[in-house]
Amino acid sequence: MKINSTFRVLALMMVILTFSIPPVTFAQQHLQAEAIITAERDAENDVSKGHWFLGGCFGGVVGVIVGYAVPPDPSATRLLGKSPEYVAAYTDAYRERAKMVQTNNALIGCVVSGLLIVALAVVEASD
Repeated sequence: MKINSTFRVLALMMVILTFSIPPVTFAQQHLQAEAIITAERDAENDVSKGHWFLGGCFGGVVGVIVGYAVPPDPSATRLLGKSPEYVAAYTDAYRERAKMVQTNNALIGCVVSGLLIVALAVVEASD
């Protein structure tokens, strides 16, 4: 009789543990997804696309390399009161998206300036 009641208690504990873990996991995944979405939106809004375009125009390949190598940090005020998991997910996503935006705009500026130089050389050569 004692073994049967112990088995029931252990079985009940296993059922409770089995069904209590997934909501925690889902909550963490939801929190990370929310942090990533927010970070990507903030990075798109924060990065000065015009500055990086001009950096690519006047800096050439160096401007593109700097845009890729130097991702900005997010504003600390946005992360106040957030959990460490949220801060980590937000910071990583923010840096990746900001780096992509910076690099793309610097690359566009570099290509545009290169095309302008080629066009000026063609016009000058035709005279």
